[in-house]
Amino acid sequence: MHLHNKSHPEQGMVLIVGLIFLMILTLIGVSAMNSTALSEKLTQNLRDTTAAFEAAEASMGDGEAWLQAQVVAPNAVTNCTSAPCTVWQADTLGNIYQQSNSWWQTQARTFSSTLYGVAVQPQYIIEFQRFVPYELSPGTLGKGQGYYYYRVNARGTGATSNAQVNLQSIYVTQYN
Repeated sequence: MHLHNKSHPEQGMVLIVGLIFLMILTLIGVSAMNSTALSEKLTQNLRDTTAAFEAAEASMGDGEAWLQAQVVAPNAVTNCTSAPCTVWQADTLGNIYQQSNSWWQTQARTFSSTLYGVAVQPQYIIEFQRFVPYELSPGTLGKGQGYYYYRVNARGTGATSNAQVNLQSIYVTQYN
């Protein structure tokens, strides 16, 4: 038996196709990993912001509960000699949401309980807005019977200090 040895030069097409296929699979894998990492970051940011919102909401409720527990109208101050002051006169603090973290630490009241999973315990500031008497006759204005309007400003932080949420509520009460 005689074997014919045909010599064909190898083209290397199988190698090239295999390398292209491996490169495509690598790109798909890297893209999937990047997508997963991005999803994880988005989930963490959402979790962090939600914790900050819940902390601010709890702190705002704390400020409202403090106002509700008062039997006489608290005095609002324009200058605080021993921080933190409880109630501030309206428009004396400027834009409190542009204040630094250290300002909030010294001027605001801290949440009455301890929240776990937050970088900084939530705080609140109460501002007296206005008094609206029941009657507008001159004889009743000095009696203090009417509605007292307060703005409760709350700030909450998530698990990292990058997530901060500021909330406001208007609280109306009567001290009669």
